[in-house]
Amino acid sequence: MRSWIIALLVGLASGAASAQPIMPEIGQADIEDFIDTPETTRPRLSPDGRFLAYMVHTDHEIDGDVLIIQDLDAEEGTEALRGGFGRFPIINIAWASNNRVLVTLLIDGQVQFGRYFSMSAPIVRTLSIDRRDITQPVVLFESEGRRVFQNIYNAAGNTLVHSLPDDPEHVLMSAYRGDALHLWRVNVFTGEADVVERGNSRTLHWHTDATGFAVMRIDSISNGRQIRVFTREPGARRWRRTRTYRVNELTDRNADFDWVGISDQPGMIYVFSRQEGADRRGLYLYDIANETYAEVMAEHDRYDIQRGIVSPHGGAFLGYAYQADRMEVEIVDPDLRRHYRGIVGFFGENVSVMPEEFSGDRMVLVVSGPREPGVYYLYDRAERSISPIFSSRPRLPPDVLHDVEILRYQASDGLQLTAYLTRPRRGMGPATPLVLLPHGGPEMRDIYDFDLFAQYYASQGYAVLQPNFRGSSGYGRAFAESGYGAWGDRMQRDLDDAVQSLIDQGRVAPDRICIAGFSYGGYAALVGGAQRPDLYQCVFAGAAVTDLIGFVDHWEDVDEDAHEYWQEAIGNTQTDRDRLFWVSPVNLADRMTMPVLLVHSTDDPIVPFEHSRMMADALEEAGAEYHFQIFSDGGHSFNRTGLLRSILTQSTELFDRTIGPDRFSNEPIFPEELFPDVEIVESVKGAVSVLEEASTD
Repeated sequence: MRSWIIALLVGLASGAASAQPIMPEIGQADIEDFIDTPETTRPRLSPDGRFLAYMVHTDHEIDGDVLIIQDLDAEEGTEALRGGFGRFPIINIAWASNNRVLVTLLIDGQVQFGRYFSMSAPIVRTLSIDRRDITQPVVLFESEGRRVFQNIYNAAGNTLVHSLPDDPEHVLMSAYRGDALHLWRVNVFTGEADVVERGNSRTLHWHTDATGFAVMRIDSISNGRQIRVFTREPGARRWRRTRTYRVNELTDRNADFDWVGISDQPGMIYVFSRQEGADRRGLYLYDIANETYAEVMAEHDRYDIQRGIVSPHGGAFLGYAYQADRMEVEIVDPDLRRHYRGIVGFFGENVSVMPEEFSGDRMVLVVSGPREPGVYYLYDRAERSISPIFSSRPRLPPDVLHDVEILRYQASDGLQLTAYLTRPRRGMGPATPLVLLPHGGPEMRDIYDFDLFAQYYASQGYAVLQPNFRGSSGYGRAFAESGYGAWGDRMQRDLDDAVQSLIDQGRVAPDRICIAGFSYGGYAALVGGAQRPDLYQCVFAGAAVTDLIGFVDHWEDVDEDAHEYWQEAIGNTQTDRDRLFWVSPVNLADRMTMPVLLVHSTDDPIVPFEHSRMMADALEEAGAEYHFQIFSDGGHSFNRTGLLRSILTQSTELFDRTIGPDRFSNEPIFPEELFPDVEIVESVKGAVSVLEEASTD
């Protein structure tokens, strides 16, 4: 075994010179390098593994998004097939067969509403293209009329459900007709389509067995906040409701019951499930007819199972993955496991190596870590070689990024917790400034991987600490629910304890600490500033919940299930009213003696904009030093390039003036040229423009 692995590593090293380029020991990236995210699609292997298709974006008006198809068996130096689509973005690529690839484009269409009204809206066109001649594409669904062809619901793309390998002319795809998502049998040579299974306005996904028979349908109700899973055995007509569970936009809690893939046993599929009374989610072989779990495929005593690795051709179970500090992959197929161990040894322990696709003797891998934002590689099992395909952030090579340390610390009540510390280039010591960056949710979690904000702040000289406080997801249901009713209390102490552990070790300056975050993280930042003005020298809060009573009551009018969840997670606004009042930042503004930066978008669909407006009013009344930056098109996540630029710039200026190099200057904390008292919106070109004045009083 040892000699086999060594041989594999030698083969990998000789075939991957360009995968691990020699970098200078120290590099420096600017803000544009961090926010630049080239548009790409996930690389797709043809069913036989010979061809690789993916998209790259160019700024050239004629080419636009370019489809690239590589013949992996061609002689060295053979040019890949390339085809540009002009101003139409490619949003998805999938193989229908070894010779035909499906390319979904997003175009500007005219959508008709009734007889007299129409409007411009994004719609999709899925093309079936012969890989040998891309000049003669076939447009799918073209004959179905405007209820399908001009349907705004299909803007997310027509989804390939099954390639029907025994029927080279057809595939199964899901697409909307009207507001109902149906399953269609589509001819990839003519574009003609017929409905084979009818969904409804609540249907989200279709899944089939190995023969193409639909065995699972997933619906949503209550404005998408409750999921219903229906199953049926092969050949049956009637659907049975198998599971109902609740979802929430502010959590990344894993689905309690979900599809993994087809199996190699008739009448059975692989599913994720959190079984009745179980604390963690496992992966199981599920008997559809008997509604039972036939076999445990993967369970973990601490973490939810996150991924299943199943052969797309035959349904053999190959392995699984779970999120510990990094994504850990366990391969159960003996031959594949030997290859995978060699690959992991080649890349080292500071990254995660996730198999994404398997076809023939080849597989596509994605490699990511704190200093590797994500690179796709192609591995050839026969050649034992690995080569890069593309990087998701080519302007951020490893030499410009910063090391992340995994910290284990003990909370003040004795609970053992985990945090991630991104270290600045100059190292850690008693004079190092620190940014505490709690995650949102709170039922989410941070991981040992690339983090845009942590890496950018570290590039500006700040250590960044990201604790997984109680209430975080990923460690089982009991750990997540241990945060219920503990907002502003035990959850907040976990954050303070993480900071104190670094102070006690002499690794950060006790008088140079700021707390920052978004959503729940923004709430925690404001509460931290109010409860511990002795510990935190500034606060940055984005899209923060500031009034717990108002937030919970808001959901009563919006969605019953969401309201029930928030009453469990935060508290009952009748019986817990006094407690919730005194852990709501809007009622604690007079305790905030440090500068506070608030940002919020007027179109936030999750945390109403009024939360930050009320917080700004309370800070104004208290005579606090603050700035409220209003955006108009940031939603809840602020993921537009121009908005990220503004937020990173303003938050870093706040840190510089309070705990950084400018902390002793006489300049104001919020100079008008950097913190304009105006509403900001991202322009079409991605720049930030001032549109209109927005008073904060």
